[in-house]
Amino acid sequence: MQVKDNIGNTHVYLHFTPVQIRFNDIDIMGHVNNSVFQHYFDYARLQYFKHVFGVPLNWEGKTLILASITVDYHMPVHMDNLIEIASGTFMIGNKSLHMCQEVHDMDSRSIMASSSCVLVAFDSSKNCAVPIPGEWKDRILSFEKKVSLKYG
Repeated sequence: MQVKDNIGNTHVYLHFTPVQIRFNDIDIMGHVNNSVFQHYFDYARLQYFKHVFGVPLNWEGKTLILASITVDYHMPVHMDNLIEIASGTFMIGNKSLHMCQEVHDMDSRSIMASSSCVLVAFDSSKNCAVPIPGEWKDRILSFEKKVSLKYG
């Protein structure tokens, strides 16, 4: 899957996380409630970083925290849809990285929702933002085909 970032560059998604829709996700309108998409995106981000870094994020040491997120809803997701979340990192700064994600219907390949977010490297033991660890940056650059470096 390809996506354009906010400056018009085209990127390809390389990581996909299937998500099971639960009965409790459905609202009175018969579709997945807008607030539930945040859970789907969170889960897919965790799976993405576990895959790219080779280990789960460590919440007691250096980790990534969500600083900003936007979501656009393109079409309703219903209980019988089979969906997956496409995730990718498209820009790395000194202390932050920018990701895009999309909810895809696995049958029609339609984009049901899209999201962009900024994550900040955070040291839980020091309670402050820190530079993105070099190993994380190297692993992301190795996994993704095209990543912009905000500060060289």
